[in-house]
Amino acid sequence: MFKGAYTALVTPFKDNTVDHGALALLVERQITEGIDGIVACGSTGEAFFLTPQEQLSVLKTVKETNKGRVPLIAGTSALKTSDTLELIKNAEFVGVDGLMVVTPPYVKPTQDALYQYFKTLHDASSTPIILYDNPGRSALSLSNDVIIELAKLPRIQCLKDATGELSRPATLLENLPADFTLLSGEDATAPAYFAQGGHGVVSVTSNITPNLVASQWVAWKNRDLERLAQIRTLLNPLHRAMFVESSPAPAKFALAYFDLCHPHVREPLTPTTKAAQKEILKALTHAGLTTIINTEKETHHG
Repeated sequence: MFKGAYTALVTPFKDNTVDHGALALLVERQITEGIDGIVACGSTGEAFFLTPQEQLSVLKTVKETNKGRVPLIAGTSALKTSDTLELIKNAEFVGVDGLMVVTPPYVKPTQDALYQYFKTLHDASSTPIILYDNPGRSALSLSNDVIIELAKLPRIQCLKDATGELSRPATLLENLPADFTLLSGEDATAPAYFAQGGHGVVSVTSNITPNLVASQWVAWKNRDLERLAQIRTLLNPLHRAMFVESSPAPAKFALAYFDLCHPHVREPLTPTTKAAQKEILKALTHAGLTTIINTEKETHHG
């Protein structure tokens, strides 16, 4: 069900509140530039810094702007099961197409506990679930065996894989249902993930250039390897730049550079430093997104 190039959308802020006007413009830009789907209230959306009410309002704005044109996945991750279930209830009230849930951070449940956690969420919801495996943020990974067992549940239909283990898709696909999909959670290794059997990517970089990220997936689908390589080369520095400092501050700086939203992130995150901004602007130029670099430039939102 979930295939193609998805954007892990930022949540724009203005005066420390959600900027719904900017959010709607970002969603519209994503869709008109060819992105296949949107993930709202994920890691890049600073979901752990949003109240449940703010998350609900973000999902409503994205849903109303999208108008059903592309699949909408809601990040519904929390530390406690009861809090995750509350976020799921809100997302289902809005009417999203998928629920993305990361392994609970910090507490390090056992693999058996992870299976029960996701089964509890599955049994309490009616919407397809995307497992999110991101040990760099959560401190533990879902085992292949647990993923295979969870995939037997009818509404667990996809894995967002941010482990960077490029042999994993082929190994998993030997044992997964035919309609279960695998999405790369790492922009830089996405083309290799496609080649190993992956079905798409959830991208941070596509906040900045949805057209190029979407075109990379299309090139792979069409087996146009020359075009795929061209886009990969254009995007690689930008992929690195998106994590030159804590995400999503670099993405928000780049968006602010083009006057698409304010660069603000919520504490304890901080805006990008001048050194990071220089690297981001170099990467934007390399990708052909701007021809003028001025590291002293102040955006209208600065």
